[in-house]
Amino acid sequence: MLSAFVYLVLVGLPVWKGAVFWLYWAMQNRLTFHGGWAIATGIMIIYTFAPLFILFEEDAPSPDYFKKRRITPSAPDTALLIPCFKSAPVIRLTLEAALRIFPAAHIFVIANGDSPKPIDNTEEICRSYGVNHIWSPIGSKIIAIFVGCYAAKAFRYVLLIDDDCALPPSFLVVSSRLTDRVRCIGYTIKSVDPQSSKISFCQQAQDLEYKMSGLHRTFAGRIGSTTFPHGAISLWDREFLKQVFQDHPGFSISEDWFLGNSCRRMGGRIKMCSSVFVGTATPSAIFYAGGSRKRGGFGEMTVFKQRFLRWNFFFASGLWYNLSYIFGSWRLGWWEIGTKVFVLQEYEQIYETIVYIFAPFILPISFLLRPGFCANLLGSTLALYLISVAIFNEVHLRLKKERVRWRVLLWYYVCPVFRAETPQGYREPSGRRGRSEAGNPEGFQTGSSWIGKEHDGEEYEHTEQNR
Repeated sequence: MLSAFVYLVLVGLPVWKGAVFWLYWAMQNRLTFHGGWAIATGIMIIYTFAPLFILFEEDAPSPDYFKKRRITPSAPDTALLIPCFKSAPVIRLTLEAALRIFPAAHIFVIANGDSPKPIDNTEEICRSYGVNHIWSPIGSKIIAIFVGCYAAKAFRYVLLIDDDCALPPSFLVVSSRLTDRVRCIGYTIKSVDPQSSKISFCQQAQDLEYKMSGLHRTFAGRIGSTTFPHGAISLWDREFLKQVFQDHPGFSISEDWFLGNSCRRMGGRIKMCSSVFVGTATPSAIFYAGGSRKRGGFGEMTVFKQRFLRWNFFFASGLWYNLSYIFGSWRLGWWEIGTKVFVLQEYEQIYETIVYIFAPFILPISFLLRPGFCANLLGSTLALYLISVAIFNEVHLRLKKERVRWRVLLWYYVCPVFRAETPQGYREPSGRRGRSEAGNPEGFQTGSSWIGKEHDGEEYEHTEQNR
């Protein structure tokens, strides 16, 4: 059926002229005008370089800072909600990190699945740590969070994190930033591997991607509103979040984007806290992660499954929701101007959706019509992006002591497949997962030092000494 559609609609020849032929004819005779490339390049430069004019926030104080001053860095009016699915392999590490920040009574683990009773031993693990466990018999992350909002009725705010998200010791619950206008706070994130203290080359590339996304979201939050917080972690006003669920369509894919969309449509701004990078688990390879790898929770084992089989389902339908927001929602007042600018461009938004849909046709046709000009323009575009990410790495990440190695940076932009990675960068953890000698859960090195693994066998270290 798919092959018939591709031939009859897109190709057609020699029976008739298909859609690709007419696109070729239109680009050759009607759709091009002199100087059009300059407009597109100018817009690209503004979107790419404008966020570089701001910096991440200063690092949050260390636990010793509060200890010396006899201050308890707790949030008595905030509950921690952890929706999870078959999370026994990863939840223990998450709870150990969370208990450094929250009392056990403030932590709610909402396990879910299409079963009247729990489907793994997550409840027993929660009991051993003294945290609250709730079973939701409907397999949905959104419903699990909804249930958690009612279970945490004694709290004014709720912090949502994934089951594989480790809160660093210096994590701050910035509930004071929530106001009648600012209804959600997102946090900047970075890539970690919950099953090993070494991260693969593929995960290092995702680490760069997540950190760049964090700066762009921070910039959007300052001039308007971030389009949506990272699904891995976000802080909400609990009563407002309950109202947001009434507007949420309930889709299980891109549920975090729809939370952000509903928040903005209801007049709530979303801002970012960039004082700390919160570690979240990421796939270790593009296509194949190895038979011995296991993963609990909502995550996927490979980038292909995560993005092409889950995230990309949203691209086409996202056009409708974004256009309806741009023309039909004005409840943020003057903040709408900056917000809509980023809705037009940001990842999974209108501009990039159009690029994803038409690039497989436009790019080959462009090379056929004007190969030299197209090659020069493509090379210049890659060079501009490389310059921007080099500035980001050497200025913004250097100040945060989170620089990414140049080898990763160059590979990420030279190889367009994201960018292709083989499992040879992955190294199995030695021994069972537990606590490291320093007292931190292995694989969640959330202090100022954590170690990765280059695909050529060289260790990749994020430490203050190698900055």
